[in-house]
Amino acid sequence: MSNRMINYLYQIFNKGSLRTLSFILAILITLCFFLNINDFSTNLRSAPTSIVLFIIWGTGVFWIHGIGFDIRATIWKALFSPLLGYIAFVLAFVLAWVM
Repeated sequence: MSNRMINYLYQIFNKGSLRTLSFILAILITLCFFLNINDFSTNLRSAPTSIVLFIIWGTGVFWIHGIGFDIRATIWKALFSPLLGYIAFVLAFVLAWVM
């Protein structure tokens, strides 16, 4: 992907309402994790590693995007793209729910 395309996709999601959604989702997911630590650890122990990594990565992307960090380097914009974070997170939860 070119720098222009990565910057364009990042700017689409660099809106206040989407940042708020990311922040709220990050808080909710983190609270669910901390309030249900035994259930979470039991369920994640039996889940495939890739799904667990996508959930953790998606949560990290939500925190980074929701808090409002201004990412300047293109490589980090690509790695922590909110679009990819949303897709990975939703896909991981759907796969975890189906399995």
